[in-house]
Amino acid sequence: MRKYERGIHMITKNNVYKLVKDIKTLVNSNEFKNKHCEKETFTRNRKLSFQDVIYFILGLPRKSLPTELDLYFEGENISLSKQAFSKARYQVSEDAFKDIFNLTTNIDKLVNTVNTYDDFRIFAVDGSTVSIPHNSNTEKTFGMYRNSYSEYPMARLTALYDVTNDLIVDAKFTGTDIGEREHAIDLLSSPALSNSKSKNLVIFDRGYPSRALIHELEDKGFYYIIRCYISFISCVNGCPKGDHIVMDYHQNRSTKLRVIKETVDDTPYILLSNLFGTHQNKEYHYHLYQKRWEVETKYGELKTHMRVENFSGRNPRAIYQELYAALFISNLSALIKSAAESNFESSLSTSKHTYQLNRSYIVGIVCRYIKKLLYLFDYKKKLGILMSKIKKLKSIIRPYRHFDRNSSHHKATNGFYIRLNI
Repeated sequence: MRKYERGIHMITKNNVYKLVKDIKTLVNSNEFKNKHCEKETFTRNRKLSFQDVIYFILGLPRKSLPTELDLYFEGENISLSKQAFSKARYQVSEDAFKDIFNLTTNIDKLVNTVNTYDDFRIFAVDGSTVSIPHNSNTEKTFGMYRNSYSEYPMARLTALYDVTNDLIVDAKFTGTDIGEREHAIDLLSSPALSNSKSKNLVIFDRGYPSRALIHELEDKGFYYIIRCYISFISCVNGCPKGDHIVMDYHQNRSTKLRVIKETVDDTPYILLSNLFGTHQNKEYHYHLYQKRWEVETKYGELKTHMRVENFSGRNPRAIYQELYAALFISNLSALIKSAAESNFESSLSTSKHTYQLNRSYIVGIVCRYIKKLLYLFDYKKKLGILMSKIKKLKSIIRPYRHFDRNSSHHKATNGFYIRLNI
């Protein structure tokens, strides 16, 4: 049985070089520009070109727009108002950024061999709410979230996350009136799953179980592990503690289920799956289910390190643009980190400690230097320099540290404020 751990890396520098080249080719093509621009825009020589709009938004501007624009055009003797930028960005479709993001999702095209666990590619589906600016346009597009005390704008983001390869491979972003289960069923039709050359195992938390979801998974030939409540269906409720195989009969359809009921560290677990192998015992199921936590970490990265809720625009188009830009930066950072780690880990093989690269730092410098990576012709040289610098900022993994750090001690190393001469 082939085991997966985060230490196995299939991404090389050449894989990243090819990806960056493909992104550059796409963004600079007339076909891409014509597809995603309003008619008769960006047709004259302007201070802000179509490519500038793309690169600027991909850099996830999180300071004031005038400050970010000054930094972007540093050394070019160009002055641009935030009004001029806002007018230009709304002439670019949000689908342009979705297309760029999609270039990072098909890892089968990037590498010859993908990471797997026991021949499974493990995917986790999870959702999170995202705070958005409040105005009449966002209220019309996303609606309002209401509770007993107030109402405020909120959107729902559900990600399909490839745990074994550290990539967000698809996502749904809508108003909160569309539920997580609807998002999940839609994501099962993702090209990342249908085009996968490996066996797909999808993991869900307790908010997702439904017969419709299970039937969709079965019909598509996917394996799954779903945590559920005891009251989900009668055949689950009637199972005693332990590991059982049961049949669920509903609307002239029978479904074979594995039901595992155990208490782990004083926490009751009920897991449903269609894994029936003799070696796939309850410990095997719990080990795989725990990998779902990595998608929670990914949301933490999006909201904390990338400050995805701090939108620079208030129009729904701007919100979609920056969301897909954030997903793209997350994936590109993961791929760069993986390529840097391939040499990094071998160089530390004699060390008594286990080290990891600083992910927030990587995200920060990728955002900061996205223009240099995608705009200049010598991108290979820039990527090489960037990876060399990334490998120097390492930290010891301390597996038994459970207390929270004082974040105020680390403000100076926030990747968004680090300047590098690359």
